Amino acid sequence: MRPRTRTLVAGVAVLGVAACVSLSSPRGGPETNVPVVRGGYKGGSAQVVRIGLATSGSDSKIGATGDWAIFQLNSDSPITRLRADQQFSLATYIFQDCNLAGVCTDIQTVRPSVDLRTNKGPFVIRPISGNDFVTWNGKRYRGDLLVAVGDSGTTVINRLTMDSYLRGVVPLEIGNRTAAEFAAVQAQAVAARTYAYKHLTSTRAFDMYATVQDQVYGGVDAEKPQSDSAIATTSDIVVLYNGQPITTPYHSTCGGSTAAVTEVWYNQSDEPYLRPVSDRIPGSDHFYCDPSPRFSWTQNFDAAGLRAVMEKYLASYTNAPKANIGKITDISEQGRTPSGRVRALTVQTESGSYTLRGNDIRFVLRDPKGAILNSTFFNFRQAKADGEVSSLTIDGRGYGHGIGMCQWGAIGRARAGQNFRTILETYYPGTTIGRIAG
Repeated sequence: MRPRTRTLVAGVAVLGVAACVSLSSPRGGPETNVPVVRGGYKGGSAQVVRIGLATSGSDSKIGATGDWAIFQLNSDSPITRLRADQQFSLATYIFQDCNLAGVCTDIQTVRPSVDLRTNKGPFVIRPISGNDFVTWNGKRYRGDLLVAVGDSGTTVINRLTMDSYLRGVVPLEIGNRTAAEFAAVQAQAVAARTYAYKHLTSTRAFDMYATVQDQVYGGVDAEKPQSDSAIATTSDIVVLYNGQPITTPYHSTCGGSTAAVTEVWYNQSDEPYLRPVSDRIPGSDHFYCDPSPRFSWTQNFDAAGLRAVMEKYLASYTNAPKANIGKITDISEQGRTPSGRVRALTVQTESGSYTLRGNDIRFVLRDPKGAILNSTFFNFRQAKADGEVSSLTIDGRGYGHGIGMCQWGAIGRARAGQNFRTILETYYPGTTIGRIAG
């Protein structure tokens, strides 16, 4: 699992809880008095989501697995129809014929023409047959694509139903799990669904990114039977607080305890349902997320490596100069958060003293390949020589920001027999499980 950073932003306002219905439990028994959200949301088979695949216009190729057509937005009359072996290059604004070997030749004439240089769209790319998929850079996607040209480049948005979107998210976020861990996959499906509903917005052209900036989304090629089943068996189920879907951040491994929002994202506000939750297995010295390969870890820096990351990243998160910060002379801890994470680090250099707070620590103390630090749940020790930190050893636990659902903890809880509802209500305390009205 990758660490992920999520921004807590408000979604679309909807009407409150209006009714209660029966909801089948994962063990087959009925559960009653389940709140239903009505108003601004539709059920997953009808709710449309817009996922930003490309938002700053690099080269990309668009086509379909079968014959396809291009429309102006809100028009049912195609501008032009193309075959499955034809595709559109956004970098050069030309159509191309491609053979099975992937060798493409330019089409000199396509009528009626589509020219992004004179008509910036948005265009809608749609398969002619409902059994085919649109393609973007060789990957298949359900629904259609919206393509538009703006000042910052070309934007490509995948527009599809909520249920179809989740099929491309859940397997990438939770991975392939055993039958005994199925409740964790169901919990992931509900968390991902709730996050998506909360982030529906009318303030920009798309609702979510297809990356860790929101939720990792891989389209049709990511879909798996197990996650499809988890989505179907939790159909339209969401996590609610005060009758409304919540923001549901999640992460790979908490390392023993989850965190409150301000412990990590210090410039945001705490939420009553996002607070530290112990992952300790009752009556033991073990934790539900023990099986994670990143439950415990060590990262080492020598003097040159430490100076290199500080020179490259420190100025982005503090008022340090962008170059020539000099030797790193000391690193000191500035307290602990309620869940035991490092609240802040002060980095003393020849050019001055600079304080890194919360999750910013992870984005500065990167490894040589640029991967951010696993978590802020760590202890460290340093050695000094000639007035400089000659080595820094970080012994840590966990992987990710630590807020909300611990995915490896959910896996451990599923192995212990907990159902998806128990898992979710544990990691999002004070919430209830409800359903979007279809």
